[in-house]
Amino acid sequence: MRDAVDTYVETGGNVARFAGNFLWQTRIEDDGRTQVCYKYIADQDPLMGTEQEHLVSGAFEVDPVNRPGALTFGVNALRGVYAGLGNCVGGGAGGFTIYRHDHWAFDGARLGYGDVLGARARIFGYEVDGLDYRFEDGLPYPTCTDGAVPEIDILALGLASNIEADHGIWGETLYIGSADAAFKALVLFGEVTPETLDACKRGNGMIISWLRGKGEIFTAATCEWVAGLIRRDAQVEQITRNVLNKFGKSKDRLG
Repeated sequence: MRDAVDTYVETGGNVARFAGNFLWQTRIEDDGRTQVCYKYIADQDPLMGTEQEHLVSGAFEVDPVNRPGALTFGVNALRGVYAGLGNCVGGGAGGFTIYRHDHWAFDGARLGYGDVLGARARIFGYEVDGLDYRFEDGLPYPTCTDGAVPEIDILALGLASNIEADHGIWGETLYIGSADAAFKALVLFGEVTPETLDACKRGNGMIISWLRGKGEIFTAATCEWVAGLIRRDAQVEQITRNVLNKFGKSKDRLG
């Protein structure tokens, strides 16, 4: 699937993705009857140690797959993941803060710098994808330390976490805890320590735009974008309309 998307965009196609958690490589076997994904225990995948171990069903950013999601859709799930789920950013805004409001995707949506998109409809969650980033003159830019390229424009941003806040309330059961942060620490740093856990605690979710090859990518990296459509959020509807109208004309950018 990724090979097809990559080729399509590079040769002039436009691709939009309104979803989060682009994390796991899977494969189809038995003439399409079986989907394989070992996920957290990818080291037990029978393809490990073979000539096909690049097809191991683990995280995209982790060896032996080592094919960051940012290379296809401009964002990575390991730089997310949770927002508005349990105590993972449980009191967050529920929407994206807008940074590049003059992008064509926001035309007619009546958004300005610093506005929050989709908070009432709670579009930001429960799993989101992002990037390592830096701020310069009030605008976010990819650091390109995680497979991203400088040409990716970060249009909007929200905060996520991989460790659920424990408020010490008697009887409260944590839903996520720190298990995902421990997995991230192990695969990215090789060990789980207080320092690597802290480095893996903070995440983010983004809306990005990327002129790639002869085509273009637009990604609103959140599982709950659809909530904005179900709840008839006018700004979410307008942005969706803008993207579909533009990308529906597959050679639009090529004249």
